[in-house]
Amino acid sequence: MSHLFYGFRERVKRMGSVGISLVEAFDEEALLALAEAESEGFALPFLMGDPDKIERAIESSGARLQNPVIVEAQGPLESARAGTRLVREGTCRILMKGKIGTGSLMKAVLDREEGLRTGRILSHVACLEVPGYDRFIFVTDGGVVLRPDLPKKAEIVSNAIDVARLMGVETPRVAVLAPSEVPNPDSEASVHAVELARMSREGRFPGAFVEGPMALDAAVSPEAASIKGMTGQVPGRADVLVAPDVVSGNSIAKSMQYFARAVMGGVIVGAAAPVVVISRADTAQVKLNSIAMARALI
Repeated sequence: MSHLFYGFRERVKRMGSVGISLVEAFDEEALLALAEAESEGFALPFLMGDPDKIERAIESSGARLQNPVIVEAQGPLESARAGTRLVREGTCRILMKGKIGTGSLMKAVLDREEGLRTGRILSHVACLEVPGYDRFIFVTDGGVVLRPDLPKKAEIVSNAIDVARLMGVETPRVAVLAPSEVPNPDSEASVHAVELARMSREGRFPGAFVEGPMALDAAVSPEAASIKGMTGQVPGRADVLVAPDVVSGNSIAKSMQYFARAVMGGVIVGAAAPVVVISRADTAQVKLNSIAMARALI
């Protein structure tokens, strides 16, 4: 059992139910996750898409939805617009990906007239319960910003701090990852880490410690940090890992998930509402954890 996520969901249960708009709602694992979230008391399912396909998927999955609202929409584009509209109008508070490509869903989210733009940068925050660790490990950004420049990376750090804090981390410790702890002007990751640490010292990220550059081992292993002679608030105790780019962020999170058997959830933040976008390969458990994360952010 994933004890950290179980305890977290126990807290989320007390927050009450909100509408969740599932786009192209014939994803069986997503339906199972929504049914469980509904039974645990923090979700009201709104299902976008072809009603016949949705009904068949509910029956095939065995999802025991209590009071689903089916909103007819033909095709991914119409479904994404319908789901986004429900969130924009306040009927739903969370947008969730079903059987739709991420690009199609995000196109609706980012629409300047009818989307969920706020002026903030959107970024993905993965939350992992890693066997052997007594705390969640957050990884960002493994899903949205391909290669962030320094200003974007600063916003990504702020987004991740917000998520960690709302998930119970009182003072997030943020490690900005780079190849080495020795600053290297030839490494963009290292240069960004130095600047983000400076911003932190100057008060850019209140209520959090942001340090770097550091390699992954020094960020999460007290032994590695000690051997390397590192001091500070973050080495060996990082809560948040800030990756240099989307490929490394995605790879770190999925390596934990597949090699270390970590249990995961994830959410896109920065829009007018949390957006649950997970891999097509992810299980109902991962999708349930992601819904719970999104609920905690409202």
